[in-house]
Amino acid sequence: MGNRSQKAAKLIILAVALGAAVCILFPPRSGHSGFRAVTYNVHYFRAGVAGIESTLAEIDADVVALQEVSGGSTLPALAHRLGYRYVSSAPYVRYGSTYWVLAIMTRFAILERSEIRLGNSRRALRVVLDVHGRPVEFITLHLTPLAGPSSSRTDIEARSQSRKREIHDLLAWLSEDRPRVILGDFNFLRGLPGFWLDEYKLMGDYTDADGGIFPNNHDTFPIPEETRTALKKSFPDILIPEAITLDYIFYRGLELRDVRTVHGSASDHWPLIAEFLLE
Repeated sequence: MGNRSQKAAKLIILAVALGAAVCILFPPRSGHSGFRAVTYNVHYFRAGVAGIESTLAEIDADVVALQEVSGGSTLPALAHRLGYRYVSSAPYVRYGSTYWVLAIMTRFAILERSEIRLGNSRRALRVVLDVHGRPVEFITLHLTPLAGPSSSRTDIEARSQSRKREIHDLLAWLSEDRPRVILGDFNFLRGLPGFWLDEYKLMGDYTDADGGIFPNNHDTFPIPEETRTALKKSFPDILIPEAITLDYIFYRGLELRDVRTVHGSASDHWPLIAEFLLE
């Protein structure tokens, strides 16, 4: 029995040593080196705060980028209830006494914060976060929509030029080479010819986290019923998708693990979620 016990003990010690060696050579890809980020246009909390809060609690992201955040006390209270630090931008859209800001909520320590104006009136909000001991940069924005009060070609071309200036301003601002995530409401459609494709190509130095070609990507903006009704006058119903993509997560210096959306009615957009590992 003594010899058997000694042999068993040696085998156990050998197994533990081999396991430790494997972990050193091939460390496990655990959550300690990764993070979850989400971009979400909250539609100025038009449907109420409760649905947005419930959706974000379900997603449980480490970094949350928000657009169309109505000004006031809603954001601080929401961040506090969900256990986040937060920063917000100066207003970028005003409707009378109502205004929208950009916001980033995070569970990581905030090392830096800055913002700039994009083009004529839009903004970009930037933070550098301490992600598991490494600085990672996050930028959120909300570009000018292509649709407006007028649908004339002249008006659309002017808006397209505004969006290109906004993207050029953004890329000129982000000169330092570090792991970076740019996430927000870009208001352009992936892969379609014309204005949208030209603007999408400007982000060519970054990887599109949800880069599948339609219909393999995860759309973020369900087409409203009134829009669908209008489209049916010109297109067969089968050609009208349930949703389109307006929200994007671009990245570099990171490894993408997963991307998905959460469908719901808390906003007119669906949140886009990405899981990353530090390279």
